[in-house]
Amino acid sequence: MAGRDDLAKIAYEMQAYREQAQLMQQQMANIQLNYASLESAVQTLENIKKINKNEDVLLPVGSGAYIKSKVENNEVALIDVGAGIIVEKQIPEAVLLLKARMKEIDSMRDKLQSGFEDVSKKMKELEESANKLVEKMKSDKGQASKEDEEYR
Repeated sequence: MAGRDDLAKIAYEMQAYREQAQLMQQQMANIQLNYASLESAVQTLENIKKINKNEDVLLPVGSGAYIKSKVENNEVALIDVGAGIIVEKQIPEAVLLLKARMKEIDSMRDKLQSGFEDVSKKMKELEESANKLVEKMKSDKGQASKEDEEYR
């Protein structure tokens, strides 16, 4: 009976690690989307400096959608600095701020990836333990059957 209890415990732990790994994958996908959004913003800000004032442009608003616009000021950007507070920043300063956010996201992604690898390693160890336990249970059962035959 102890073998079955151990196997049930391993199955429970595996399920918990599976759920944790799934959550980590979702977080990594969200981080990637956020990173891509920042990357797009940086690219747009860097290119806006090259455009003359009062020139017509197509301004990306996300998901492949654009609006026609005229550039009135190609020197200042409005940046969300947190808690819904938006401030004016010079374009180069805004780009640096966004690139710093990208570095933070890279760091979070690396930590999350490392954690995911740890969880995967633990899952593999549990799987190996379960396989050994099943083999031992089969062996013990076979041994018990031989002893029963000898007893008869």
